[in-house]
Amino acid sequence: MQNIAAPNALEGKSVQELQAAAEAALSSGAPQSRRGRLSRAARLHLIDQLSRWGGSGLALFAGVAVFNGVVIARALPMRSAVWALMLFAALYYCRRQRKEFRRGDHIASRPFRWRAHYTSSLAVVSAAFGAGAFLLLPTGVDAAAAMQTLALMLAATAIASSFNLAHRASAAAAGLPAFAAIAAAALISFGWSQFTVVVFVAGLSAAGFVGLASSLAARRAEQRFPRTALARREVDRTPAVPSVQPGRTAIAS
Repeated sequence: MQNIAAPNALEGKSVQELQAAAEAALSSGAPQSRRGRLSRAARLHLIDQLSRWGGSGLALFAGVAVFNGVVIARALPMRSAVWALMLFAALYYCRRQRKEFRRGDHIASRPFRWRAHYTSSLAVVSAAFGAGAFLLLPTGVDAAAAMQTLALMLAATAIASSFNLAHRASAAAAGLPAFAAIAAAALISFGWSQFTVVVFVAGLSAAGFVGLASSLAARRAEQRFPRTALARREVDRTPAVPSVQPGRTAIAS
């Protein structure tokens, strides 16, 4: 019995045809998760952006804390001192992690582990910042000063979260704990008033904006650093049939 061997399916194809074959192999396989769309290079690019932009958010937290303690809540020195101690201790640790990564220390060789550590420490910073909403608003405080304090803290939380939009989890860690504390303090101090509704609406709007901006940043990184290694592996895994010269046959018993 004689069988004529089929020529190699990838032999003699152009680059465009090989790319189309790789895309067809990817689409015919298991569906890729949304998290797995970005290439490693794109993720590293976003981590670099996170390490560069995140410092501005940390500086904003510190600046607003100093302003609130010195200008708005100057009549509450002990409470302001406790809040500053909590916040600056968390800021020191978070800033130290970022500085070591940017400096190229040992943690720089593990960027994904650094991102996880930075995100967790950022959540502690946000929680410490949000604690000021309770420490600086004791019973009997002036309503105008309370509104000014909460509004300034809410604006700082939204802007600091936007500085971490390169990683959605880090942006949530920077904004969610502080926003929860600010919203709770507004609800306790003013009830379901117009000011409380404005706080909730402003916080949710800022969260939607940061989420949309984070998606756009990830899309730009994906376009700049496309996922190509998987496509090459899929092409390499295509079963190759031994080719034969024209006019010759392979005899199989």
